[in-house]
Parts: sequence; structure tokens; C-alpha cells
Amino acid sequence: MGKTLVSDIEQLSDVDSEKKIVARVMGFVDTTERAFRNDRLDEIVRNLSYYRGQFWEGDGIVDGVGGNRNYRAVRNEIFPIVDTIVSALAMDLPQVEALDRRENSHTQVERTDDPTFAGRRISSVLNWIAEQDELDTTVQELVLNALLFGEGIVKASWSTNLGRPIWRIKMPWEVHFDSSARQVRDAAWSFERFVLHWDDFQQRVDSEVYSFKKEIKPDTYPRNMVSEKMRERDYEELRRAGLKEYVGLIEYWDYRQGLLFHIHPETKQVLMSTEVPYKRPYTMLVFNNGVGRIRGISDVSLIAPLQRDINELVTARREIVSRLPRRMLVDEGLFNSEEEFERWKNAKTWEPTRVRFPVDASIDERVWVSPEMPTTFDFNRHLEDNVEAIRWTPGMSDFQRGEVKNIRTAAEADMIRAAVEGRLKIRTQKLIRVVTQLFRDSLGVLRWAIENDGESNVDMEQIVEETVMNVDPNLLANEILNESVQFRLLPFSPLMEDRIARRDSLTQLLPALTSEPLAESFNFREIAKEIVEVYGWRPSVVNKAVPGEEKVAQEAMAEMAMEEEAGPPGLSEVLG
Repeated sequence: MGKTLVSDIEQLSDVDSEKKIVARVMGFVDTTERAFRNDRLDEIVRNLSYYRGQFWEGDGIVDGVGGNRNYRAVRNEIFPIVDTIVSALAMDLPQVEALDRRENSHTQVERTDDPTFAGRRISSVLNWIAEQDELDTTVQELVLNALLFGEGIVKASWSTNLGRPIWRIKMPWEVHFDSSARQVRDAAWSFERFVLHWDDFQQRVDSEVYSFKKEIKPDTYPRNMVSEKMRERDYEELRRAGLKEYVGLIEYWDYRQGLLFHIHPETKQVLMSTEVPYKRPYTMLVFNNGVGRIRGISDVSLIAPLQRDINELVTARREIVSRLPRRMLVDEGLFNSEEEFERWKNAKTWEPTRVRFPVDASIDERVWVSPEMPTTFDFNRHLEDNVEAIRWTPGMSDFQRGEVKNIRTAAEADMIRAAVEGRLKIRTQKLIRVVTQLFRDSLGVLRWAIENDGESNVDMEQIVEETVMNVDPNLLANEILNESVQFRLLPFSPLMEDRIARRDSLTQLLPALTSEPLAESFNFREIAKEIVEVYGWRPSVVNKAVPGEEKVAQEAMAEMAMEEEAGPPGLSEVLG
């Protein structure tokens, strides 16, 4: 299916006339953003502030004792908890193994080549895209946003400049979906606010991607809903400086009609209309189901009240201590002069106050220190209760924070790990499904680019060169377009699979596998693929079967088992 740009809106049906399209879209925009502003904006601003350690309104300064100005105390429990969860769920670069569905089919398919080769070549391309686009960073941001805001949103699209698919994180105030939908895949429509630099906007006009009748002028960087509350000063500085270099636009996807529009909201013009180039571009990660709504519940929102109590407790404790310092009472008769008292006072850590004791008092009785301030409120107990609750709510444990001691054996560590990771298992499974979908989306975008190479400017020869494959570019393009593959993610986090433990088990098992008569019972080609996986290599390094492969593989594995374990050797940019 080739892309069809509709520059003349009159080519559309009367129902989809430009005026009606703009009215319909802007109605969705106004209603959805108003509801978002009323229901979630304050929560998002608070969560961002708490994550950044900004817990008090303004500068956090309060009036202290005697007119002194003191900063309110904080104990940030949110940042380390969020950071620990992100590290646990998304550590390494995600890699995928694409398997030809015919390999696991029960029907015999006559093929002259290895049926896994196409899948491996597709895997190499997708893993190259993941490496080039730093998918590990994208996944980390995805998890972070799900924890902070309730949902993490990623958009897959084609980059003409880079010549490959890309993934881009979208903030929850930038993208909105059909409010009646419960899943992204069920949404009838979605829209996204985005900003173009004036030079990029003019380039699209010159290349006839955009067309319009009413004059469009650049403006300062448009305010979004968060910047209205958090970056007011920055915006005002830009406004006063007169830096009018940007154009704010709306991208609207009508999934039922299969149409995509770019609209300039200020002049209410449709700048571009096109058939939907590929399926739904957005993927959403939700850890805590919102129950009846498409968006989720934020972990930070759940623990924010506990964090506020912690800060109030530590602030109150500081205030009480500052108001009731311990005093030292000293008989003034011990000093012969004011200068002598001052020298003595400056040499001590206590704040002395001169008083007159009885003449017959002993030396010990003539120096008295006030006791510590008595209080019926146990600050430490209440503080630690809140800390424990705030850590337990998202499922964090002492073991995951590295605070468990006296673990004697590997088996004991495995038992503890299994116990404490139970609550994160569901989150891991959700993340695996989302990352797998990201690879599917990337493959779909690549297929669109190959089908529409005139617009996408896809260079298959360059992709072959970048992925270091000895294959004809046309053959690779044909495989990408036509092969039906199933995806399996390689472990990219400690919670998915302990790769080191698998290496150890495999090393211990190799001597038995290579001994008679077991050697004849195993598929050493599959074992080789297992070894490749646990060492983090690409599956494509396992080549096509050759005569005598089984015997060579057995000998190699027997030799490996005798050696010490070694580690692995050192629509274009418009939709971005």
C-alpha cells in the first residue's frame, strides 16, 4: 500500500471536509485536555517535584526561632525507590530473537535453505535498530514514566534522516486517547501535540508535505500543560526575548477511517491528510491498572502521602530540637573576669549561662547541664514506620536494595530472591510484552518503509552493510516483507533470567552431555544456540548446519567443559 497524500482537502468526502475535520478534532482536544488538566495535572506536577526532591512549595524556607530563616527538612525516599525499580526491570539493551514460524510447524515444508535463516537475519536488523536507537535508554524512561505518571508511552515511527525506524518517549500530557477505550489497541482515535522548529516547518512546506491557505507565523516555544505550572519563568523569558522560532501542531489519528491529519490549531487548518501509514504507533506500559480507564495509577501517587508525612516528621523534629537546646549553668563565682568566662565559653561545645549558686555548693554542684528535652512523641518510631510503608507499597525489599546480610549459600540467596521478586514478576511480564510489541512495531514501520521506498528513502544496501550480513539486499527486503516470525526476547534484566546462573549450570552439564551414550541423544546445534544466548551474543552467529557439525560441536563442548569459565570476548520524519 503506497502512501497517498491528500493536499486538496476537497478530494475527501463531504463528511470529512476540512471544516468538519478541524471542528471534530478540536472538540476532542479541548474536552480531553480540560479533563486532563482538572483530574491529573496537579498530580503529575507533584510527582515530578517529589522525584526531583522538591517537596515544599516555593523555596521551602520557613521562619525559625528568633526570626531565623531555616530550610524545611526532607528525606527523599521516592528517588531511590524509583531508581531501584528501574534498575531491576530495565538494565541491559533489549535483544530479540525472531523465529521463522515454519521452524516450529508440524507440517513438513520443503526448503533448500535453513528455515531459521530468515528469522535470524530479521533478528539482526531489529537488534541493530535497537542498538542504534539506544532502546535500553528508551525502556528505562518508559519504566520511569510508568512509575511517576501511571503510564509510559512510546511511539514507533520512521526517520527519513536516519534511514531506520525509531522509538520516542511521549509524555502523558502530550498524547491523549479515546476516553471510552480501555486499551490503546481499542482506541478509535488519538491525538498528539508536538512542536516543529520554523526551519523544519518551512522544509515541509517547500517539499509540499504541508499545504495551507491562511498565513502561519512562528511563535515562541508553546506552553504545554506542565510548563504552565513548572516553567512559567522560562516561558516568560522566551516571550520577552521575542524568540519566535516554533510552530505548535496537532497530529490526529483516526483509526476507524484509517486517516492521519496534521492540524494547525491556531488557524484551524488541515496541513496534511494521509492514509494511516502503519498500524497504531503508540504502545503503553501500565503497572497499576486504572480500573475502568486507559491510563494507570502511579506508584509515586500511592506513596506521596507517606513521603509528605516523613518530611513533616523530620521538619518537626528539627524545629523542636532548635527551640529547646540543652543549657549549661555555671556559677559565675568560678571566673575572675569577663574575659576569663569568654575564653572558657568559646572552648566548650555547650552554651553556658552564668547563674549564682549557694556559697557552700561543691564544685560538682556549681556546674549543671540541663537534661535532654522530654517528649511523649517517638519521632524515630513513626518515621521508620512511614519509611517501611513507603518502601513496601511498590514491592521493594531489603534484598533488592542490597541491605540483606548474612546470606551463607547460593541456594539461600536464590530462595530469598524468589520470595522478594514475586511482587515484581507481574511487572516484569508486562514489560516483556510491551518491549516485544516495540520490536513488532519497528518491524511494521520497516515494512512500510520498504513498500514506500520512494517516500521513506530506505537504503537496504546500507542496512545490510550496517548489520554486517553477507546477503543480497533484495532478498533481505523480501524476507522482511513476507516472512512470518514470532519474537522471543533475550533476558535484559535480572528479573527475567539470571544469565550467570544459566552459564554455571550449562558448564556443569557439558561433561555429561558429551559422554556416551548421552551424546547421541542431544541436538548439539540447539545447545550451541543456548550457549550463544547465555553469553549475550546474537543468535545469527550460529551458522547453517555443515557435514560433521555434530561431531565438531561435541568435541568443542567437551574441551570447553574442561577449561575455566570465560566471559564473552572483549511516513518519514513527519511521524517522529
